Amino acid sequence: MYKNIFLKIYTFTMLAALALPACRKNDYYVDGGLSGQSREEMNMPVYDFLASRSNHMFDSLVKIIDILDAKALVNQPNITFFAAPNSAVQRLQLNFKPDDKQTPRPLSSIGKDTLRFLLGRFIIPNAKITLEKAVTDKEMFYKAENGDSLFLYGRGGGIQPGSSLPTSAFYIEYTHVKIPGLDSTRYTGGIQTHNLITANAVVHVLKNGASFGAGLKQKYYR
Repeated sequence: MYKNIFLKIYTFTMLAALALPACRKNDYYVDGGLSGQSREEMNMPVYDFLASRSNHMFDSLVKIIDILDAKALVNQPNITFFAAPNSAVQRLQLNFKPDDKQTPRPLSSIGKDTLRFLLGRFIIPNAKITLEKAVTDKEMFYKAENGDSLFLYGRGGGIQPGSSLPTSAFYIEYTHVKIPGLDSTRYTGGIQTHNLITANAVVHVLKNGASFGAGLKQKYYR
């Protein structure tokens, strides 16, 4: 069973690579990062990998890590890290509802305890969870670095009758379980890039529509 799942993932990845050759030329890998990473990148710890992006996709996340002096937290060995792009951090700064008329709250004016608590929601310690593992598990419960409850779901990869090839990509769905009184919702975030490898972690990149707030009630950082 596992062999079939991995074969389907491999087949779909190869088809996507042929269909999207231009993506490989970009600094970032929307179509899955492992095969496009350099050896140098794979030997970097998480912080250095995030800070080295020439397209500055993670500048806001790097700033949060710097404000918290949390390099050691994200560079700890054997973790799964869900990296929030700039747009996801901005949703926290804009009260979760981006609006051109709003001015983003500076990260330096958001409480450090809040930022550290939220950063912990996107780290799973003592486990490197790949896309392949998530698809095999289908649904698995984890404890985040801050003690919050998470579910990871392996989705996609459907096959039409009479075909042996997957008709949709496999992907991970990240779900943070609502904490009554603290969160406004059970938060689910999608992944735009899976299986980026660093020296200490497997990194999955949240979609641009995600929120670093991950369901937290805004009153807790105002």
